[in-house]
Amino acid sequence: MLRRAAVLAVVLATCAFATEAQTPPSLIVQRAGPDGELAELNQANEIRVVFSEPMVSLGRIPQPVTAPFVRIEPAIRGTFRWSGTTILIFTPDPRQPLPYATQYRVTVDTSARAVSGRQLTAPYSFRFTTPIVRLLSVEHQRVNDRADRPAIFLLRFNQPVQPAAVLSHINLRLQPHNWNAPSLSPAAEKLLSQQDPAGLRQFRAKVAAVDAVARGTAPISFRLAMQWDTKTYPPSPDLIALEAVSPVQPESCAGRDRSVHAGPRDTGPRAG
Repeated sequence: MLRRAAVLAVVLATCAFATEAQTPPSLIVQRAGPDGELAELNQANEIRVVFSEPMVSLGRIPQPVTAPFVRIEPAIRGTFRWSGTTILIFTPDPRQPLPYATQYRVTVDTSARAVSGRQLTAPYSFRFTTPIVRLLSVEHQRVNDRADRPAIFLLRFNQPVQPAAVLSHINLRLQPHNWNAPSLSPAAEKLLSQQDPAGLRQFRAKVAAVDAVARGTAPISFRLAMQWDTKTYPPSPDLIALEAVSPVQPESCAGRDRSVHAGPRDTGPRAG
């Protein structure tokens, strides 16, 4: 009888030791988000913190949910809720969308206490940044679709932009590109050199001139466009239309998004 009791005591002690070894000595945050630079603003529609053990008891969650141990900087208006007993979710007020290009820091401090009474041993922090301004595409057209009219460049961004704020951070310049240069067969060139040598020289000069244009890298001065094809490109908060002030020769713009480069100037915040 005594031997059986001793064996039982050893088994119970072993089980207690195993349970204690599997139980974390303190509360931890297993994961949280969003984190880092966001591609889309709706990725910040929920801020989540996942704890290692129950923080509330089912059926006894106080309403409204408060989480004084969570701090968001800069402050965001919104509400907390629990998903199950371990996932705390903060939802920003949809009536006040978060601004773009803004970094937020979320801190869970050591006053966070689980149902077991365990607490964080150190604050847990993470950061996320709402989408910064990025240039998505550049397309071009001519005023009234005439080659002798100013070139129009349409810049599409990933978010609404203020032209006055973005304009000083953009530059336009020609970008070299391949083109299908016309050519004469050896026989035709020989015949033309015999019958019309001046015409052959003119042909060669025109090809060379167009080739120089296609290989150009000159900067393009510009201003905000007052008119463009609004049926194809309706006015939009994420669209800026620019009109070239300096001449842009035919063949300078041989294809959309190929022959004109738009990017940030050397100084100032990135605009594309």
